[in-house]
Amino acid sequence: MEYSLKAKSIITPTKSIYNGEIIINNSKIKSVSSEDAKSKNQFLLKDQVIFPGLINAHDHLLGNYFPRIGDGPYINWLPWDNDLKSSPVYAERSKIPPKLIYALGSYRNIFSGVTTVSDHIPHFVNEPYINVLPIRIIGNYTLAHESSSYDLKWGEGVAIEHQKALKNNFPFITHIEEGYDDESETGIEYLLKEKALSEHTVLIHAIALSDEDIKEVSKKKANIVWCPNSNIFMFNRTGNVKKWLTQRINVSLGTDSPMSGGLHLLDELQFAKKIYKKMYNDEIDDYTLTCFVTINPAKAFRISKEVGSLEKDKNADLVAISPRSKDPYASLVNAQLKDVSLVIINGKPVYGDREFEELFKFLKVKYSKFKLDGAE
Repeated sequence: MEYSLKAKSIITPTKSIYNGEIIINNSKIKSVSSEDAKSKNQFLLKDQVIFPGLINAHDHLLGNYFPRIGDGPYINWLPWDNDLKSSPVYAERSKIPPKLIYALGSYRNIFSGVTTVSDHIPHFVNEPYINVLPIRIIGNYTLAHESSSYDLKWGEGVAIEHQKALKNNFPFITHIEEGYDDESETGIEYLLKEKALSEHTVLIHAIALSDEDIKEVSKKKANIVWCPNSNIFMFNRTGNVKKWLTQRINVSLGTDSPMSGGLHLLDELQFAKKIYKKMYNDEIDDYTLTCFVTINPAKAFRISKEVGSLEKDKNADLVAISPRSKDPYASLVNAQLKDVSLVIINGKPVYGDREFEELFKFLKVKYSKFKLDGAE
């Protein structure tokens, strides 16, 4: 089924199209243009700005629960994990069926404009849910929990998992240097020894990277996912993102689990901007932050042909945001949950303001009504 969305601003995100129109045919984008095609089934947006569906580059969907647990700062992730697993909140969470926890995590992301999420967990955990949940969960990846002697032993070992990533053109995903003990600080050395640092490698946290480590990550064209909310809560420190960017490392943004990290991706964007200013007495621009949640993670997870930008033949994943500024990028970075007006995944609306009820009806999408952050 074909329809179009007409908006005052469409952010691809590398360019802005004013008074533009996106034509969607089934699950794909047919065209993105500043010309009015006068489509038969055209839906007009009032003043909302259309962006690509956002990508949460690091979450643990099975860990989607609240409140935060821990009393840091910690030396590495392990004592925090011990505190987590001995807490009443963890015991409460453990009584809930995994399918419901995954649903909770999916909607937590969707409500903040996320259409694709990287769920860092072994395949046997999330595979039962990937095709039944309303959000896109990245399914093609290899992984390790962390490259250390005390990690959780996910996968078949760093070297083997990285080789599988190369063979299949998948990302190899691992926590790295999430802490400041001696072993944590040698994470990049370990990856180099295992020949597992490459453009396929996606490094989560990386808070203890030395200047030499950063140069090696840049040289190997590896990717970093920044989770500042979680880092500050657990360690009262985070990675040197300014040096990462200076070295032209591909940086993405992730929430981590809300048991240590941000409540949602919009919260994470605002925290990232705030902590950058505090660390460097400088501003990180809103366009850069927008790339952190769109084209950068699409590149890192090797899915740029499908998602991350609004282009012909890509998946019709998009989010419409009510503007808070004349600058569309600032509108995204400063958006609140009530500003997320419409979320579309594979051409179908999965969440939206009441004004888009006719779109749900036109596409025969079943829905229920509720209020979130004061918006119906």
